[in-house]
Amino acid sequence: MDNFERYRKLDYAVPERTTAWRIYGQGMENFGDAKSPTVIPVPEPKDDEILVRNDAVGLCFSDTKIIKFGENHPRLQGRNMKKKPVIPGHEVSLTVMKAGKKWKQQYKPGEKYIIQADIFYKGKSESYGYRLPGGLSGYGILGREVLEGDAGSYLIPIKSDETSYSAAALVEPWGCVVAAYRITHRDSIKHGGNLIFIGNGSDENRWDFSSLFREKLPKTVGLLGIGERTKESIKEAVSGREVEIYEEAGDDIREVVRRRTDGSGFDDIILLGETDETTLAQAADSMCMYGIMNYMAGSDTPQRTDIDAGKIHYDRISFVGGMGKDVLRPYRDNNDYSLRGEGVLLLGAGGPMGQMHVHLAIEKDPPPKVIVATDIADERIDALHDLFDKRAAQRGITFSSFNPAKYKDKREYRRAILDTNTGRLFDYVVCLAAIPAVIEEASSYAGRGAVLNIFAGVSKGTVAKLDLKDVAGKSVRWIGSSGSGVEDMKHTLRQVEQRLLDTNISVAAVSGMNDVWNGIEAVRTGSFPGKIVVYPHIENLDLISLCDLKDRYPDIGALLTENGGWTKAAEEKLLDKFL
Repeated sequence: MDNFERYRKLDYAVPERTTAWRIYGQGMENFGDAKSPTVIPVPEPKDDEILVRNDAVGLCFSDTKIIKFGENHPRLQGRNMKKKPVIPGHEVSLTVMKAGKKWKQQYKPGEKYIIQADIFYKGKSESYGYRLPGGLSGYGILGREVLEGDAGSYLIPIKSDETSYSAAALVEPWGCVVAAYRITHRDSIKHGGNLIFIGNGSDENRWDFSSLFREKLPKTVGLLGIGERTKESIKEAVSGREVEIYEEAGDDIREVVRRRTDGSGFDDIILLGETDETTLAQAADSMCMYGIMNYMAGSDTPQRTDIDAGKIHYDRISFVGGMGKDVLRPYRDNNDYSLRGEGVLLLGAGGPMGQMHVHLAIEKDPPPKVIVATDIADERIDALHDLFDKRAAQRGITFSSFNPAKYKDKREYRRAILDTNTGRLFDYVVCLAAIPAVIEEASSYAGRGAVLNIFAGVSKGTVAKLDLKDVAGKSVRWIGSSGSGVEDMKHTLRQVEQRLLDTNISVAAVSGMNDVWNGIEAVRTGSFPGKIVVYPHIENLDLISLCDLKDRYPDIGALLTENGGWTKAAEEKLLDKFL
């Protein structure tokens, strides 16, 4: 493998020019130059920069959103993309080629890294593959934003030589999935935060506030619609401590938010007693980022309420509740959001990210007894079974799938799903479709103490009708997450390097730099049931599925797994053949 060995050992001169894919604005017509990459210079790194080689890049649906929204993308507002085009690609493995004077001791040529794309520098978002040039170029410059960001360096070293370029690149999307099960929320009110109690005008005086303020003390406590005796109980609980207590009148919570929090929202909203749907909806929309709403309900009568699912996903707002007296207890009940339980349901699970969720569920210890996946595409469902039937059986898991499009009667479809779990609701439900109706359906399958993980990237303002009495009466928890942190990626990379996780299981197709346009179009239309990996230093390989690769290039195909999966050996052979 002379070509690959020279590449691996950096036994060649860095070229003066390389190719890159650039986005100039909204629409596929603004991606690339006449559907081709652009030739750009390879710059010399400055003293506080390093030059890296991009070795493998996973294409992501988020890349298609940049093309769809252009300068209206939330991370690109204010940017003139005609003058300053975007180089996308944030699922990257890279190799250091040369370090500037400042970094020569820390970053040595030949060292391999992955990158955490959600970069902050001096408090400002400088996300890689969005505001900063990403991996869809042969070579790139990394500067202060990456190397000296608010979280330190956003580069994470690859320590094992047994980790392939593709497996490392796919740590980023896998890290997002892993992060979804590492979510935590506060187990108390926020210390120094803004808290408001909202009542229904009655004065039941049945709640115990003594433990609520024992460990944490808010900066302000608002009282809206609270009965006199209950007010006295709250004031007594914070008596003698430095807390501003104020009273509000009226029924427009949003006006209180504007007046008392400058419109940012409350850290904690505690609803005392049965509350009407309008107030519930307003309160649910009045939390700041990481805010918690605690519904101390008086009954378990269903209350389907308009909830902004996008704020659960992006702002990490949380809903807790109970029907007892201790107002602190709901914060601490059912506080484990990790993947757990005997029955796991994943809706819309046929895509690349869904496959990752299914894989993690199958490999969980102890394993669930039942895993059910749904998707509206039979070919994606078939891919799930090809990938996971054997392993699920080895672990004693009943693995079933359903296509809702095949059922005319929704009740029959629901019965069929519940029958797989002996008629019971599920312990863990994951929604992978950014559609309000599917989020509502997912919620309806959550049993007592269950978690509903709204994983799909639903935009803020996406309203779903969810039953808040599930939270108060059944201790159900709704969670969501966007992206991953440095620690999530480190955790995932360690699993890959210890061979506890094979991220290559997600690979469905590969491409050279010449055919990225078709690769992005395939991601946009969902043409493959898995990830597409681009090799930026291959210039003459059209987008090809692993199935077709096996037939067209038998020497590479012979190095795939028994199930036709991607491997390090196949990657090395591909690079040796096409570099």
